[in-house]
Amino acid sequence: MTTTSGPRLDTEPARARSPWRGPGSVAERRSGIPALIGQRLIQIPAVLLVVSVLVFWLVQVVPGDPGRNALGPHATAAQVQLWNAQHGVDGSLPERYLGWLAGFATGQWGESLVYSQPVAELVLPRLANSMLLGGLAFALLVPAALAVGGLQAYREGTRTDRALTTALMSLAALPEFVIGVLLLIVFAVVLAWVPVQSATDATADPLLRLRAMILPAVTLAVGYFAVIARMVRTGVIDTLGAQYHRTAVLKGLRRGQVLRRHVARNALIPTISLLGIYLGTLLGGSAIVETLFGYPGLGALLVTATEKKDILLLEAGVMVTGAVSLIALLLTDLAFVIVDPRIRFEKAE
Repeated sequence: MTTTSGPRLDTEPARARSPWRGPGSVAERRSGIPALIGQRLIQIPAVLLVVSVLVFWLVQVVPGDPGRNALGPHATAAQVQLWNAQHGVDGSLPERYLGWLAGFATGQWGESLVYSQPVAELVLPRLANSMLLGGLAFALLVPAALAVGGLQAYREGTRTDRALTTALMSLAALPEFVIGVLLLIVFAVVLAWVPVQSATDATADPLLRLRAMILPAVTLAVGYFAVIARMVRTGVIDTLGAQYHRTAVLKGLRRGQVLRRHVARNALIPTISLLGIYLGTLLGGSAIVETLFGYPGLGALLVTATEKKDILLLEAGVMVTGAVSLIALLLTDLAFVIVDPRIRFEKAE
């Protein structure tokens, strides 16, 4: 029986095996996509299960008692013990983990130990806010980084290239919270173009909400801008020196055709993997940026859950952000299959 075991990159055909079959056709690569998705749909729950075990165990290592955190320093030991028993945090570790896992798998995420609210009602709206902010940051990041990286490659060695390199290195050296504070002072305090606080209601006017989100989104994007732009610059420079690019130019193809068909597609292949990782990170929320701008995202909520040892809230938050990151990686793999002709799906007996 023939089975599809997964994608493989043909980077060293001569040494790896012979004969080399050449680049995979689009139809051949697309035919392997369902099997790839099936494999990932099996792997993702397994990865999340391992992560949940690690988080549950690590929370026990963090000093502090959930009952003491909830009742305060003036509660007696008996009151703390009673509170822990009432909220199910006094049993053995395996017993509590299996109880949580069974509830989470059936949609019963429990009640937050800190906020006394259903965990799902806390996590899911915050996740939506973080994904909205991360998506906006990603939409700002990608075209700007592609444009600057491409410009640097075409102007390689010129003053423009050196000036942009210096600017990008300066941005990369600045911590995220410093960039955020500077943006707040200039655009929210001095110019008053945007509000200082980014907390808005989900039912607010979309333009007002976008205006409130623009500074945290820019702060998030700037944090990854330098790396992506440098990656694009390197990829475009390598492509411009390739034989197929020189052949396309000598054939008299228009500049736009060369750029679209031969430069952009090949130069972006190394950058796609990095974009997939950053997309998952951005959509999962940023505790620093969300706290700085007062944005109601998931990152800041998980920091509080960790500090207070709110295991139910923390586990649910980690599970949903982990799922988002793994789905982003799956989308990256699919993008590789579509754009990279070296991708092949191995078939084994």
